[in-house]
Amino acid sequence: MTTFTLTMLIIHALAIFLIIYHHVLFPIILSFLTRGKSETTDSTPIKETDLPSVSVLIPAYNEERWIAEKILNLSMMDYPAHKLFIYVLCDGCTDNTVQAAEAYRTFPECRDVNLTIINHPENRGKVAIINDGMKHVHTDLVALTDVSALISIDALTLSAQALQDPQVGGVNSHYVLYEDDQADNTYWQYQSKIKQQESLLGSTLGAHGAFYIFRSCLFSELEPDTINDDFVLPMRIIKQGYRIKQEPNIVALELEKSDSSMDDARRKRISAGNAQQIFRLKSLLLPKYKHVAFLFASGKVLRVAIPFLMLTTYITNIFLLHLHPILLAEFILQTLFYLFMLAELRFGFCQTYSIINVLSYIFRGHVNGLVGSLHYLLYKAREPWKKV
Repeated sequence: MTTFTLTMLIIHALAIFLIIYHHVLFPIILSFLTRGKSETTDSTPIKETDLPSVSVLIPAYNEERWIAEKILNLSMMDYPAHKLFIYVLCDGCTDNTVQAAEAYRTFPECRDVNLTIINHPENRGKVAIINDGMKHVHTDLVALTDVSALISIDALTLSAQALQDPQVGGVNSHYVLYEDDQADNTYWQYQSKIKQQESLLGSTLGAHGAFYIFRSCLFSELEPDTINDDFVLPMRIIKQGYRIKQEPNIVALELEKSDSSMDDARRKRISAGNAQQIFRLKSLLLPKYKHVAFLFASGKVLRVAIPFLMLTTYITNIFLLHLHPILLAEFILQTLFYLFMLAELRFGFCQTYSIINVLSYIFRGHVNGLVGSLHYLLYKAREPWKKV
């Protein structure tokens, strides 16, 4: 065996191991490490006088469809009105978002709501809006939430309860889709389970933009080109020595259903953000961060690497066909699998089969991951990402 062939064989085997590790072994290890563990929260009810003040920031760009429902939802929060401040941060809207939000002020249910609508005439992006919105905050806690997500009415009370622990810097919600899409729901159920297991190990990584809350004093201004703000912001809180807790009883219900093209664009954007955050948060991979380093490397870093590892496995397999019939059979199976998945993505002829539907969803995610990561690596300084 030549040195080149041996090198190809080692790379091939390592790539296969990492793919299997990320998809199979890592979830098994997480389940093993968290077996028998449960979250502990001080069950003593907080007196109303002891509840922290909360600012809820709602970045909004062309959200006239949902903004009234969102404000109504927040006006129904089971929280003292004098300790709750709601900011609708309009980012250069070209529709009637501002007018719809302003009109809602006159409704009886908003009579006691501390509602502020800030209209920025120029569209600058969500991160700029968050940075500006934080300048208006004078409360103990800050919640960030998407317009299209409805929040359970006890979300703020449960968050305040969890944040009684001085080591908890932020709280993440349980994300649920209103529309019943099998592949989407299976994926988000899996992600919620991972988040809960991460939290049991010490801290969940990142949060979901639908709703998360943190101590205002822990906020540090985000770089204007930040893509995944709902990951970078919580991770910087973790870097300060705090933990982000996953609270399954806080529900964020996503109302807006995306079609396949919107979903692809969203996943490409998130994948670009995943690549970006590896560079910006690479210090969290140091051994001193213990479980955070393990979770970050096994979950987030490998998620970015998987599409490249799949390509590596396929290409190195070509150079190893002469070694053994098993490697030839592997190459044939890989080729058939990729052709089948590409055909399924193009024509959708097996959507009634749940297993194939889930495999197709995962494969589509990796394809979008490859495109999104390459976009960031090749064009990060040339063009900004657009809102889906």
